Amino acid sequence: MAEIAGGHDLVVGGSGMLAGLCLALAGAGRQVSVVGRDPARLGRLAATPGIRPLAVDYRDPEALEMALDNAVAAAGPIERVVCWIHHATAPDAAARIAQRAGRLFCHILGSAAGDPARPDLVASWRNRVLQARPGLAYRTVILGFVPGSAGVPSRWLSHDEIGAGVLGALDRGGAVSVVGTAAPWSARP
Repeated sequence: MAEIAGGHDLVVGGSGMLAGLCLALAGAGRQVSVVGRDPARLGRLAATPGIRPLAVDYRDPEALEMALDNAVAAAGPIERVVCWIHHATAPDAAARIAQRAGRLFCHILGSAAGDPARPDLVASWRNRVLQARPGLAYRTVILGFVPGSAGVPSRWLSHDEIGAGVLGALDRGGAVSVVGTAAPWSARP
């Protein structure tokens, strides 16, 4: 795996579906600060060496800023950000977090980003982040689904599939990655 050892990653929304990603990054020697709202889930991750839980609601700008300051003080500058945010509830949070990213911002977007009726969605989020932090390497990871076959319906991705897919996107690079598939749109669960 390329450039995993050492350094500081911030994973926003990492106590749920991205918990496996956080464990993999920490297991590879990264310092991982994990933003989450659920203290119990964060507590389970905190038992892993290299993981620093940040119990904060990203919808609260002042609390988020304080948590990010604490993360930098504890583990050094944030090199990479993996960000899963419900945009409707905190439209400016991703841009605020991007200001702290040293070199890479990996933006996790839900399946709606693959909606052919909204081809501008990915570009609009990318532009918001890059306006906050020009020159930042920006990657989009769209969470798709697993298509059905032979009478088995399509299904959403499991947490393990999501974590592995995002880790692969960090390793591979590329402007846009899809975990699972995003097409055909009509096959979504």
